[in-house]
Amino acid sequence: SVRYSNERVAFEKKISKFQAVQHNLARLAGENAAALAAATSAADTIVNTKSLNSDAVFLEAAAAKIRCSEAAEKGSGIAHQVHGAIGFTIEHILHRYSLRALAWRDDFGSESHWAVELGKLVADRGADELWPLVASR
Repeated sequence: SVRYSNERVAFEKKISKFQAVQHNLARLAGENAAALAAATSAADTIVNTKSLNSDAVFLEAAAAKIRCSEAAEKGSGIAHQVHGAIGFTIEHILHRYSLRALAWRDDFGSESHWAVELGKLVADRGADELWPLVASR
C-alpha cells in the first residue's frame, strides 16, 4: 500500500502526499504493529511456558487471536481504500492477501468467540484477580 501510494498519481501529485492517505497508512501501520506485538507476545509465552494449559498461555493466545483478527479486518479495509477499486480486480494481488487474512479470522473461532472465552476466564477468577493477571503479562 505504501509502495502503491508512492506510485499512483492523482491531481498531478502522488497520492502519498495527501494527508488523508498518509493518515490511513499510519493507521494501517498501527494495526500491523499491534497485531505483530500481540502475536509475538503469545509466541514468546508459549515457548517459555512449561504447561500449555496455563492461564498465561490462554490469555496471550486468546488476546493475540482477537487482536490479529481485528487488525485483519481494519487493515484490509484501509489497504483497499488506498488502492481504490484496483485492489478488488483479478489483475491485482491485493484481494488474494486480504481475502486470506479475512478468512483466517474465523479459523479456530472468531474474535467474538475468543473474547467471550477470555471474559469467562476473567469472570471465573474474580475482580480481585484481574489486575494481577493483566499485570503479570
